Amino acid sequence: MQLKAQIRDTKAEAKALRRQSLIPAVMYGRGQDPINLSLDKKETVAVLRKARRTDIFEVAFEDKTFRCIIKEVQKHPVTSEVYHVDFYKFDPSKHINIEVPIVLKGDAKGVKAGGDLYQPRKKITLNSLPDSIPNEIALDVSNLDIGDSIHAFDLELPEGVKIASSRNFEIVGVVGKSKEEQTAAEQESQAESAVSK
Repeated sequence: MQLKAQIRDTKAEAKALRRQSLIPAVMYGRGQDPINLSLDKKETVAVLRKARRTDIFEVAFEDKTFRCIIKEVQKHPVTSEVYHVDFYKFDPSKHINIEVPIVLKGDAKGVKAGGDLYQPRKKITLNSLPDSIPNEIALDVSNLDIGDSIHAFDLELPEGVKIASSRNFEIVGVVGKSKEEQTAAEQESQAESAVSK
């Protein structure tokens, strides 16, 4: 994905830029000073709507193109209008840490048996070369029974991709319903049966 940018005057106020339908941005990377940029609002919003967090962007200005990832998109807390974009210009030969979404696939058999599926982690930080970053981690939960869970070290990752943590934290699991929940469900079922009679 490509975004055209312009170097902006550091004295230019963000509000003034936004009135011109521009979005303030900054590009930084290891061993270089940050470069203040401005982006066309309409183009940027259209690109960001289609983009995934793991996408690599080509940021073009002054007849040069830089490959970057987006580190942060700041939005207005009420209107969700894009207010600022942070780009990180990476070295393609160096590993980086990046958050990747975890997408669950299948229907857990433990849920079919009456349990509840819970997912404490919807994203995971991976360490990888920029061009090897997966768009998502697909996780099949079909075989999870009540009491089963999947942890970080259980994940099958692409070659050269590692988890950026030494902790084997839980990602998803199935738990049985509490006695209170079971009693309430039984009472509701009995009430429905009585009404149907």
